[in-house]
Amino acid sequence: MKKRVVTVGQSAAELTGSTHVVVQAAIDYLFGLGGGTVKIGEGVYDIGSSVHLRTGVHLEGTPGKTVFRKCAEAVSPLAADADMHERQFTAVHPERFRPGDSVTIRSDDIQAGFFVTVATVVAEEGNVRHLDRQIEKTALLSENGYVSTNFPVISGYRCSDLSLKHIVVEGNKEHNSFVEGCRNGGIFLFEAQRVAIEACVVRNYNGDGISYQCCEDIEVRNCDCIGNGGKGIHPGSGTKRTVIAGCNAADNGLDGIFICWRVQHSLVEHCTSTGNGWSGLSIGHKDTHNVIRNNRFSDNRYYGVFFRNEPDPMGANYNVVEHNVIEDNGSDEMGYVGIRIRGYTREVDIRNNRISFRKAPLNRTIGVCIEEHARDIRLQHNDFDGCAAHTHSSWILD
Repeated sequence: MKKRVVTVGQSAAELTGSTHVVVQAAIDYLFGLGGGTVKIGEGVYDIGSSVHLRTGVHLEGTPGKTVFRKCAEAVSPLAADADMHERQFTAVHPERFRPGDSVTIRSDDIQAGFFVTVATVVAEEGNVRHLDRQIEKTALLSENGYVSTNFPVISGYRCSDLSLKHIVVEGNKEHNSFVEGCRNGGIFLFEAQRVAIEACVVRNYNGDGISYQCCEDIEVRNCDCIGNGGKGIHPGSGTKRTVIAGCNAADNGLDGIFICWRVQHSLVEHCTSTGNGWSGLSIGHKDTHNVIRNNRFSDNRYYGVFFRNEPDPMGANYNVVEHNVIEDNGSDEMGYVGIRIRGYTREVDIRNNRISFRKAPLNRTIGVCIEEHARDIRLQHNDFDGCAAHTHSSWILD
């Protein structure tokens, strides 16, 4: 079935402009028609509020030339507690937030990214700003509650059957504070289904590059997540059947690929994860029945592949790690380990991988660290080069 195509550009297009407003107008127009494709011309588009994806609407840029640049962050302390289930906040500096602005509301004590609210201002009334959704967790004045224009550059909430292709997200990290990836990201999806993210770039975002939570059947293919403040690619919160293929996660502040809680029946293949501040790939809480194959994990500060420390029965069980190149991971502080398996992890196949070290002190290098509570870890046909110990029960050699 042929659907409507709308062109957006800074000139010579059906809708012209250089901000998120014109992009959102095209998306919403096609959503009202039951779907279609928005084609965006080259240029830098200033994103002052999250671009919201809609069911059935495909977004396609010009390869390497369509850039969404996040605005500088505006911040204000709250002037009253922002209570759970309210749909408004009161700010000390309300003039910094206008209808249409996307915001994050939180307290200083909230460390986990689940417990912040990301919403859009829909109306103003004195120093009160009304929101399009309710507040998820109370932000108290006594805990330095505040609001800021931190938001996903592109977001998709409860949408399905769409794609995102050839968009460069420029995160403007220097002018935005760090945000957790469970509710924010350069590209962020929540409770989305059947979404394809292809040939996109997320760089310099002060948080996760691509994050998607509570999703099903998400494909991330041939994307670059480079130099972001958080993780490169972060599927989590019960995501099922995701495919991450042909992607490059490099020089991010935390893990290159972070498989979060309850990611199951998924595939990571033909990816490169290098030079990240934590591990090349991290997997943990109830992340089961996943396949990690034909990737390269190198020069990460922690480990090439890290199975996190989970109690029984919440380990990353029934996973396969095969045909990967894992080289020169580690540091003096974290040890030099190709694959580290912690906690009560069980029933994992590690086969046909090449684990090597060239840059680390030879007397400190370990191919696979299998800690005391891990069980039924099956190693087959792995190639160890430059490893003082092929396997060991600790992350450091005695």
